[in-house]
Amino acid sequence: MTNHLIRSEDIDLFTHDQGTGLPILLLHGMWCDHHVYDDVVHGLADAYRIICPDLRGHGQSETPTQSWKVRDLARDLLHVLDALAIREAVVVGHSLGGMAALHMALEDPARLRGLVLLSTSAEAEKPERRSQLSLMAMTLNMWGMNRLMAGRAAKVFFSPAFARRSPGKVKAWRAHLLSMHKRALLQALAAVRDRPSVLAQLSTLTMPALVMGTEEDVIADPAHAAIMARRLRNASLVMLPGGGHALPMEHPQALIQALQHFVNSHIH
Repeated sequence: MTNHLIRSEDIDLFTHDQGTGLPILLLHGMWCDHHVYDDVVHGLADAYRIICPDLRGHGQSETPTQSWKVRDLARDLLHVLDALAIREAVVVGHSLGGMAALHMALEDPARLRGLVLLSTSAEAEKPERRSQLSLMAMTLNMWGMNRLMAGRAAKVFFSPAFARRSPGKVKAWRAHLLSMHKRALLQALAAVRDRPSVLAQLSTLTMPALVMGTEEDVIADPAHAAIMARRLRNASLVMLPGGGHALPMEHPQALIQALQHFVNSHIH
């Protein structure tokens, strides 16, 4: 088990590196860090090399001084693979991490042995949602993150059932959110709000792919998971009953099993 600080352009990216074997790169979502995958890492690190970076502005990675776009995350992550001398990896992305994974796949498809998309979208934000995110950004810019906003975010991110059975994990996530720098929060929010659609480009991707979602996700439209799976040329779809947007935290065992099956069936 090793932790790295990997330079990408003008920032250092914290990266957790554990296990040996086929490299699997786990990418977290907006306003999270690599710890959302803790249970998944525990279940996979005996069989695979698990690479868990904190995306720019998140966790223990540095926050850039300037705004950034989703494609900048993809370039960061290719730098991470280069720094660790990893030629190919299975790339797993949740939410914002899934958007970054798609841009990695489009920018340098030869680097991906497989692509796994969790509770994410290949579309641009719809106008109503862009307006909501812009209003959230104005509020954050004026007041920063506070306990009320963090609590509201948690109610959207986690399902009520998970919040009842794992209050400690929800509390830790809220605490992480409150600890984030206002600039980091705003940069990530703008990157998600302003991302371009890559839906029309999915048919160019030929690597094995797995699309997963939960049927009660109120952030990533469950119906869009099926659309992505159809557009990708070599994809399967797994929809989990119950659960909110935080798929890696709410369904770690199902994710572990799905990843093991995906690798055993499709990665040679």
